[in-house]
Amino acid sequence: MSDPKGRRKRTSSPAEQPREVELKLELASGGPDTLLEHRILAGAQSLPDQSGHLHAVYFDTDDHALRREGISLRIRRRNGKAIQTIKAEDNHRGIAMDRGEWETSVNGELDFAAAAGTPLEALISDREVRDSIKPVFEVETERKAFEVEFDDALIEVALDRAKASGEKDAIMFSEMELELRRGSATSLFALARSLNEAAPLRLSTVAKSERGYRLLQKEPVRPFKAEKVELRKKASCADAFQVIARSCLAQMLQNEPLVRQAQDPAALHQMRVGLRRLRAALSLFRTQLLSDAESAAIKEDLRWAGQAMGTARDLDVFLERLRSLDSEPDGSQVDEVERRRAQAYEELLETLESRRFMDVVLQAAAWIESGAWMTADDKGRRQAREHPARDFASSEFTRRFKRIRKLGKLLRELSDEERHELRIRIKKLRYGVEFFASLFPSAKAQKRRKTLLAILEDIQEMLGELNDLAVGGSLVPSLQEISPERLERQREKLLDKSEAAMKSLSKAEPFWL
Repeated sequence: MSDPKGRRKRTSSPAEQPREVELKLELASGGPDTLLEHRILAGAQSLPDQSGHLHAVYFDTDDHALRREGISLRIRRRNGKAIQTIKAEDNHRGIAMDRGEWETSVNGELDFAAAAGTPLEALISDREVRDSIKPVFEVETERKAFEVEFDDALIEVALDRAKASGEKDAIMFSEMELELRRGSATSLFALARSLNEAAPLRLSTVAKSERGYRLLQKEPVRPFKAEKVELRKKASCADAFQVIARSCLAQMLQNEPLVRQAQDPAALHQMRVGLRRLRAALSLFRTQLLSDAESAAIKEDLRWAGQAMGTARDLDVFLERLRSLDSEPDGSQVDEVERRRAQAYEELLETLESRRFMDVVLQAAAWIESGAWMTADDKGRRQAREHPARDFASSEFTRRFKRIRKLGKLLRELSDEERHELRIRIKKLRYGVEFFASLFPSAKAQKRRKTLLAILEDIQEMLGELNDLAVGGSLVPSLQEISPERLERQREKLLDKSEAAMKSLSKAEPFWL
């Protein structure tokens, strides 16, 4: 380890709590040179001291104790100099990465004294952990860096061709990092959308360190499920919506690569869940916060994105349903569904690779961070943003719960379309319950919430199965007459179970009162 006396220069003091606000984008096609042709970068100031060949070694324990705590530790060499960097994730970071960052000049070896005052300090206070930290992977980068003034902000732009290497595997990738030096994070998204004109850019939540860790995983990356939403006790509606919406969009983005690369049905399901959760959040807050024209436009864009995923996902579900019927389905029928599914995935992948889809994601991310709903200065909007999230959730849950129970009493009388609409209402309430759970922490509230969620999930699943039976023929017209007796028996069983669950729902005690 380096000598703590006189041979290091700390470039950012732990006490200063330095922040790194960064937007990371993948180049969907072509290389970084394509972006250099854009008028913004063509006239930008080059940063030769930040450019060139970068060699970074990342450190952790065998069981990745640092990673589990959201900490990355590296030594990066450039132009004969070695800089140790400690980064720590923010618990409520947005799509733009907002991380604590501490840099120290070193002599090429780790300097644990520089961890004083950082999140790493507590971890390495355990000597066993400290002594087991070692190199785990490397990242080689060819970087071209620029400084751009854009929308009253100063932004550092880095275009990277990189290679992450573990003991056995390596991966090549090209990406762009936009790091805020001065101004609003909104400008990062605005600049990204402008640069998207030159080369299609895909918003990414994967840091270089994460790419390295994924090389070390023995099993393939699994689909990403929604993370638990944690809201501050006295969160305002604006605070709550941003935390919730960031979580939803992140879930969607984390699953997109698995859909593109492997056509993984589970990943598509989770990607669609992330989008649906985001649309549910927009619906929950629409009257309170999101009644402006920009929010309405975002809603339409998200609906378009959801429709692009819908057919492939519906065929995934229908194929599974077809195979689960009481008797073995005809092979030619399964073949036809699989053919339609392959075609649907081909169309979906074209959409995911389109500049329109990428721009919709960028625009949604910018809107979450600082859309008109957040920046409008009239008294009504300010009051709406400042309204306590807990009070808002209580009144919204009461209204939606009452409507669902009323429709549930008429379950058998509803048409297939009306039952599907009821399922959507239930899903939105269920997502809302999950979003705001942390604001109702008492033991009694938790117990009631778990009971309510279990009932809502059961009803949602059964109504979903009913909808799958209803739409199967429309997805594959030649299957409209497939086993009508079996399908009808299944339909009646599901209706019986749904009615019983609705009776349980009518007796459930609201946890928010």
